[in-house]
This record gives sequence, C-alpha cells and structure tokens, in this order.
Amino acid sequence: MVVIATLLTENLEKAWIKKMWTINKDFTEQPGVVGVSSADFDVSRSTSLKFRFRLLDDDRNVYYEGMSDDHDSELAFAPLDDFGSGYAGCVEIQYLENGSWETL
Repeated sequence: MVVIATLLTENLEKAWIKKMWTINKDFTEQPGVVGVSSADFDVSRSTSLKFRFRLLDDDRNVYYEGMSDDHDSELAFAPLDDFGSGYAGCVEIQYLENGSWETL
C-alpha cells in the first residue's frame, strides 16, 4: 500500500509540473500570434524563460520563435504540442544550444 501511495504521489507531482513558454517572433506575419503563451504563463515567473526555441514546418521553414523554461526534457516539446502543430502545422522544435539550433 505504501508503494502504491508513493507512486501515486510521484505521478501527481509530475502532472502539476508547470512548463512555461511564449512566442515572441512570428515569421508568418499573422496578426495576434506574438504573445501567445502557455496556459500556465505567469509574468511574475517570466525570468525563468531562458531557453530560445523555434518552430518549423515540414519544409524546415521557421514559423515562430519564442522562449521556454525547459529545453531538454519531454516537456520541452510543449510549445510544439500545445500550439505549433495544431495551429500552424509545425512538425519540429529546435532549441538554441551553444550558438546553433538543435532539433529535439
């Protein structure tokens, strides 16, 4: 019973982990996209947005750039999953690492 309770607690804690992101450049020039952000975006925590990302389509055209608070976990896909793929058909997310763009 203790093992089950521990696993449940760990899974609930993971579910409540917040990952923030925001779009700050739009290369498609569609009105209203700059400023789109994660549902849990909190201006008071915006200093945690330290990782630059970009979203690309299947022809490798860059549609958007933004900032995220994660760059190397499965939650780093959030901008693509939450916004890019459904809204604009983006299929790839890249993060700026040591001066070059790296695909997750």
